[in-house]
Amino acid sequence: MNVSTPAIVLAVIKYNDADAIVKTYTAQTGFTSFYIKGFFKGKKARSKKALFQPNALLEITFDYKNKDSLEHLREARLLYHYKQINTHFDKLNVSTFLREVLLESLKNEQADAALFRFIYQSFIRLDQEKFHPDFHLIFLLKLTQFLGFYPDLQTPGTYFDMQNARFTDQLPLGAHLNQADSLWLKQLLGTIFAAKNIKITQKDRQKLIEIILKYYQQHITNFNWPKSIKILNQIYE
Repeated sequence: MNVSTPAIVLAVIKYNDADAIVKTYTAQTGFTSFYIKGFFKGKKARSKKALFQPNALLEITFDYKNKDSLEHLREARLLYHYKQINTHFDKLNVSTFLREVLLESLKNEQADAALFRFIYQSFIRLDQEKFHPDFHLIFLLKLTQFLGFYPDLQTPGTYFDMQNARFTDQLPLGAHLNQADSLWLKQLLGTIFAAKNIKITQKDRQKLIEIILKYYQQHITNFNWPKSIKILNQIYE
């Protein structure tokens, strides 16, 4: 089946001295990996590396055969040229962190046009708008709406049950937050979604991102902790 679809590049993995495997999430085929010959060596290696940059937003054409196999690209072109993400220090670090999380979160995801549109538009906003230190927090919380485990902030309760994504007055048997952290989480998330120009401390920001990542680990099989978190937690200090 011939497919032409927008895609975001999530990873480029060296296959051998010359070739590469490129992992993407596309609007029409979901998480899709490609074998690209001559990525690192050859006449077109430079242009391929320039096009398939991490986070690149592309239009790709290929013959879609089997989701469990490596696909072979026919054509690819840039859909959007980043103006700041690759040169603005904070935006680069945030985009790297989000890409690592997306790679882990989308590895088993089927096609979802609304999910792709959310990712596409979010990365363009990150590139174009004034940098917001809580961009990654809001992005990850909104992403859970598409992944099926958005936290229910409306339910009453003094404990946050991570496995069931809700607050409860009964002590959960599985992964959960204690009462103090549960109250803090509910208040902070309410503040984040109630106001556009919010200000939270770096200490709270670090604590919240750790909670969110642990929350992702509860709902995504074999979710690996992003390596870029260490740098991310230092950029606002």
